[in-house]
Amino acid sequence: MELNWLQSILFGLVSGAADIIPVSGQAHRLLLLKFFGVNQLPNLLALLLHLSVAAALYLSSQGQFVRMNRARALARIPKKKRKRPLDTRSMMDWSLIKTMLVPTVIGLLLNSRVRGWSVNMFLIAGMLFVNGLILYIPQFLPTSNRDSRTLTRLEGVLMGLGAGASVLPGISTVGIMVSIASVCGIERLYGLNMTLIVKLFFLIGLMVYDVLAIITDGLGGLTVMLLIQYIFTAALSFGASMFAIRLLRRLAPEHGFHTFGVYCWGLALFTFILNLVV
Repeated sequence: MELNWLQSILFGLVSGAADIIPVSGQAHRLLLLKFFGVNQLPNLLALLLHLSVAAALYLSSQGQFVRMNRARALARIPKKKRKRPLDTRSMMDWSLIKTMLVPTVIGLLLNSRVRGWSVNMFLIAGMLFVNGLILYIPQFLPTSNRDSRTLTRLEGVLMGLGAGASVLPGISTVGIMVSIASVCGIERLYGLNMTLIVKLFFLIGLMVYDVLAIITDGLGGLTVMLLIQYIFTAALSFGASMFAIRLLRRLAPEHGFHTFGVYCWGLALFTFILNLVV
């Protein structure tokens, strides 16, 4: 069974926003599919949804990529021949991202196993509750202004492990990484921006799985109208992701994300009750 147009509109908006807002996009997609009576998300649609969020993340983080690439290019030039000073913070930012990506990749390698049991609604409810705790606890910790220049490799590895753990349905990549960043004393907006870049690479890894699934299973009964519907859904997902990125960047400096923790607890309770009733 395929999503109809009205369901596709809601699915695209919710999926795109929830992939950025720290409430687990994967959990929301699984819940919507169950609510709509659809057994499985088509592989091509999954690929397009992941691509739409990745595109939003790249566009919103383009300035950071430009600064890091310029710093890396300048670092290759002998010190005496440089016409401007080296941007050491951008160099350290890239080093931190590489450190975080190693355990993230390890988590991605477990994705194929997790996909098999991610339809368990009780598991989703439990992980959403845990995600709520992860988001709520940092509000009790003192804020700080650390960045990549003062962070250790161990702290970078811990953030990467958090990203890897988000293959579990109900655990948000953004949520767990920004919370670990807060525990490490990282300035909120800086921690969010680093998290969004790692999230981009995480989605690229998921897209590899999507492509392999398409190669293995084929495209089934794909029609031109269905392809248009998929592209339209992905376009809505892109717009929702861009909005969510702006929202989080506005909230991060002053408010943090503990409110989303309360939302996750409510959704966990709803999911638990839904699974008992349906």
